[in-house]
This record gives sequence, C-alpha cells and structure tokens, in this order.
Amino acid sequence: MRVIVLGGGVVGVTTAYQLQKDGHEVVILERQQQVAAETSWGNAGMIAPGHSFVWSSPRAPMILLKSLVLKDQALRFRLSADPRLYSWSWLFLMECTAEKARRNTLLKHRLAVYSQSVLQEVLADEAIDYDRSDRGILYFYRSQQALDKGVEHMKLLESDGQLIKVLDRDAIVALDPSLASSREKIAGGIHCPTDETGDPAKFTRALAAKVIERGGEIRTGTIIT
Repeated sequence: MRVIVLGGGVVGVTTAYQLQKDGHEVVILERQQQVAAETSWGNAGMIAPGHSFVWSSPRAPMILLKSLVLKDQALRFRLSADPRLYSWSWLFLMECTAEKARRNTLLKHRLAVYSQSVLQEVLADEAIDYDRSDRGILYFYRSQQALDKGVEHMKLLESDGQLIKVLDRDAIVALDPSLASSREKIAGGIHCPTDETGDPAKFTRALAAKVIERGGEIRTGTIIT
C-alpha cells in the first residue's frame, strides 16, 4: 500500500520508517525545506517516562488562571476570540480531577515506556548518531520541602514500575560534578536512571535518510491544504 505521511517531524518520520518495515511504500509531505525544522528542532529532546505526569491535574486550573497576569507559570493561557479554544478548555478542565489525573498519568507512563522500547529497537537496527545520553535525567530541588513533595509525587510512577533514586547533595555532585559550585543550594534530588536524552533533529534527519535509502520519498516545501 502507498501511504502519505503528513509532516516530517520526529513523529512523521518514525511513522514512515515503521510503515516501511511493515512493507508499505511511503511519501512524507513536509512544508519546510527540510525535515525536523519546527517542533522536532526546538524541543528538549528527553525520552523521559519518569516525567510522564499529565498537565491536566487538580493544580492546573489555578496555574492557568494565574498565567493571565503572571508570566512565570508552568502553563500559560491566552484569551482568544476562537470559540474552539473554549470548548477545548472545558474538556481539559473536565480531566483535572485527582482520579482522572492519576489514570491519565499511568496511561501516559505506559505509552512512554513502550515508545522507549520501540526506540531501542530502532537503534539496534540502525546506526544513528544523535548525541544520545543514557545516563538518566536528574531533577534537583533547592529546599527539603520541595524535595519531599517531589518524592511523594513520584510514588505514582514508581508504583507503575518506574525506577527512581532519591539522592542527597553529595550524590548529586558525584553524578554531575558541574553542580559542585551550587552544592550548598541543593537540598537533594531524584534521579531517573532509565531516562535518556538526545538531539531530536539529528535523530529525525538521520532516520529520514534511512527512509530514503529504502525507497521512500520526502517532498519538502509542500504545503498541505
């Protein structure tokens, strides 16, 4: 079957790659002049099942309300005349109960773990250099109160099999010596050793080259209407 994939970001290119493995002919349509030129170029590049918490939590409504006047909130909400924003916002708020946040977080965590396992399969089959680091991801805290909240917060993912390590400041500096000068400002931290990082743009472009090698087609500069 000939399949058209809309978008040449990391999701589009990995989708095309998997479709090829399943025996399909693929064509990727990308509006920019190269793949991975938008979101897949500018994101944090984390493969982080240990950070699978959903945004739609009981705290989210107040954070969004504060964001109307404060610029330092983790979530931002901007007023708009588009009625679709408000219908979407209502659906979002309906997911902000404690029970739904717990359920959705566990579902997201399981999806993240599965996605990471598929990534490992790709890396086992393909020689791709994308500045990968598999040393885990470290979250450190400046106060004992914040650390205690973080540890309590992580218990949900830990109950679902996520490996976490609670570290004191000495262990943090041993893990990342670049933090030595800030040692006294750190109360402790949480290390998720199975998480990893990498350059998503480099990964996407390298995998796109594999797609082309296998007979796939990528049409850049193509606007989808």
